[in-house]
Amino acid sequence: MSMSPNYKAKETVLVITVGCIMLHLVFKSRVFLYCALVIGLTGIFSSYLSEKIDWVWSKLSFVLGEISNRVLLTIIYLLVVTPVALIRRLWKKNSLTHFDRAASSNFSERDHQFSKKDLENTW
Repeated sequence: MSMSPNYKAKETVLVITVGCIMLHLVFKSRVFLYCALVIGLTGIFSSYLSEKIDWVWSKLSFVLGEISNRVLLTIIYLLVVTPVALIRRLWKKNSLTHFDRAASSNFSERDHQFSKKDLENTW
């Protein structure tokens, strides 16, 4: 069952209205109550404006999502990955432990005939 764009727009307006009412209850500011009233009445009386509010809300959430993803990934990279890499470098001089400087490649050949037993209990 697919939703009509008008239904989605009305749902978005309702969510924004309830959010403004919740902000009014938390911060005790009448500005949020007036915003809820204006947005709610707009959603009731104008389908065109409801769709515009839904469009603006969708674009705003997309932009905030893109920004927060990049910020969170940057913070994780700087606080987790970089220190782990630096600590690992301090502990080991050469991260390629099996590398023979005289060899032309790090690849080692392995002549192994696979059998049914190799595929049992792989974990």
